[in-house]
Amino acid sequence: MKKTLLVFGLAIAGLAANAQSEFKPKKGDVTTEFGLSGGVLNSSFNLNETGSLLRFRYFTQEKLAIRLGFNLSTDSETANAYGIDNSYSGNVKRKETSFLLNLGIEKHFTGTERLSTYVGGDILFGYGNQKASYLNSNNNLANPTYVANVSGEVNGPSTLGIGLRAVAGADYYFTKRVYLGVEGGFGFLYQSEGKTTITNNTASTSTTSTFNSAGNSLSVEPSVITGVRIGFIF
Repeated sequence: MKKTLLVFGLAIAGLAANAQSEFKPKKGDVTTEFGLSGGVLNSSFNLNETGSLLRFRYFTQEKLAIRLGFNLSTDSETANAYGIDNSYSGNVKRKETSFLLNLGIEKHFTGTERLSTYVGGDILFGYGNQKASYLNSNNNLANPTYVANVSGEVNGPSTLGIGLRAVAGADYYFTKRVYLGVEGGFGFLYQSEGKTTITNNTASTSTTSTFNSAGNSLSVEPSVITGVRIGFIF
C-alpha cells in the first residue's frame, strides 16, 4: 500500500512538473517580446521614457536568462516656405534618428504554474542625431520663411547616453508559452549633447558655424519599462 501511494505521488509530481514546463521557458529557450504601449527611447532621446522596444531573452538555465533589447527609429518632416503670391517656394527638411541597446541578466523565481517573477539588471547605451537642410528658406522648421538663393545644412546636436538599471518584473503565461509581462526599474542615466554645425550658402558666399554642446544631464529615478509587454517562447 505504501509503495502504491509513493508511486502515485511521484506520478502526480511528474504530471505537475510537465504541466508547468508547458507554460514557462526551460533551459535553452528563447523568448521575444515587445511593448504594447510606451517605449525606452523617443524622439527627444530620453532613455528613461517608455516606447516601443524589441527584446529577446535566452535562458541559460531554467531560472536564469540573458536579455538583449534594441530600438531603432527615424522621424522626418518637411516644411514649405512660399514667396510673394506663392510664385516661388523653398523648404526645410528635418530628420532624426535614434538607437537604443540594452544588455542585461534576469534571475527568475519559482512563482506559480503560470506566474514567473524575476529581478535583474541592465546596461543601457543610446545614440540620437538630428539633421536639417534648407533650400530657398531660413532654417526655422517651425516657421520657415522664403529667402531666395539661400541653402544650407544643420548637423546636430547628437546625443549620447549610457546608464545602469536594476529591474524587477513578472510574466504571466495566459496560454502555453505565451505571456503578458510588466516591469519596473531604478537606475541612473547619463546623457551628453554634442556640437551643432551650421553651413549657410548664398549666391556669393559660404559660411560654416559651430556651436558647442548645450551640456549634459544625470538622472537617478524609478521608471516603468515598456508598459505592458506581450511575448512568446520559440
